[in-house]
Amino acid sequence: GKYALKDADVHISQGDIYGLIGRNGAGKTTLLKLINSQIRPTSGHVLMKGRPMAYGSPGIALGALVESPGFYPDYSAKDNVRFMCQAAGRDRKGYAESLLKIVELDGTGSKKAKQFSLGMKQRLGIALALVNEPELLILDEPINGMDPQGIKDMRGLLVKLNRERGVTILISSHILDELAKFATTYGIIKDGLLVTEFTRDELEHRNTSGIEITAPDAQAVADALKEGLKLQDIRLLSPRKLAIGDRVEAWEAVSRWLFDQRIYVSQFHVRQHSLEDYFMGLTGGGEA
Repeated sequence: GKYALKDADVHISQGDIYGLIGRNGAGKTTLLKLINSQIRPTSGHVLMKGRPMAYGSPGIALGALVESPGFYPDYSAKDNVRFMCQAAGRDRKGYAESLLKIVELDGTGSKKAKQFSLGMKQRLGIALALVNEPELLILDEPINGMDPQGIKDMRGLLVKLNRERGVTILISSHILDELAKFATTYGIIKDGLLVTEFTRDELEHRNTSGIEITAPDAQAVADALKEGLKLQDIRLLSPRKLAIGDRVEAWEAVSRWLFDQRIYVSQFHVRQHSLEDYFMGLTGGGEA
């Protein structure tokens, strides 16, 4: 039979902002729903603080925004959060207002939630997910479809929750350049398998720099480098541009050698691969 997830041993440490990356259909949402006890695994289990989480088990401090935020569209932000606080038995004085302040919706007054922008709706969803004071916040594509300001606001909110309130965050996103700005750990999932996990520091070390050189005659420069420095991983990008492969770490030596040989180049660019480059290399391309 076909499985949505086959082998997904995800390791999330307390204090992480864990970015879950994968193409559409790779199993991201299924994994998040399993961790959030929205669906049952056919095998395996979820551990939190070393304890197995049974389906629907109480007492585990989780908050989640998976798929669309669940709120009452004709209620204001304050009424939505107050209602959730009452339902959760956390309706102490001022608590709903404090959550609205965290997500910067405290100034929306009586405006109905259905009139909110996409970014405001997502922030309301996060306020509702925070009602139970979760240790782990699970977010599925929370910035999908947002404008640049909405994305920036969401990033600021998540970093604030992580740093100031100690909330561990598990977030899936296909906007990899944005995820690279604030996630501390990453996992790449492909066809239901967790391919790899790595920290931000490990990503920087794995992605050794390549070099792009612009010169009047790129072929002549390439030939000189192959002969003089015994470099083999050189590609011509155009008659005036060449690229030296990823394993060249001593780029200063290359620059100095060209200067010493009086080989003129108009541009010498050291390139650091992005999270998206790394993802594409591991999964063979396609949309995240």
